Amino acid sequence: MVCTSLPPPRPYGAPLLGQEGKLLLSPPSQGRGLIFPDPSGTLSPNTFSAATKIGVAYQPIAQFEHYLDLIRNEKPISVTFRPEDSPPTFVVYCAGETPGEGEM
Repeated sequence: MVCTSLPPPRPYGAPLLGQEGKLLLSPPSQGRGLIFPDPSGTLSPNTFSAATKIGVAYQPIAQFEHYLDLIRNEKPISVTFRPEDSPPTFVVYCAGETPGEGEM
């Protein structure tokens, strides 16, 4: 799991303006990522290729810090796409430990 782009530091809860984020949630060969576009734009539909098993999901930039917190604190993280939905839906989940385990 690699974080490919982080927004610059900002005060907690401050609005995000003119920023976007990207998270790669699996090895590049499995290509499952999340893109958080600038809030002035529109969300693109999620995509998934059954042939290559590569999927990209789009979420509002306001969700970036929540997903980042999840990948920093929970292991392992998995992403599952439902290509039969149109556009494909996705689920990000952790398995192997109880969420929040070891956090203060």
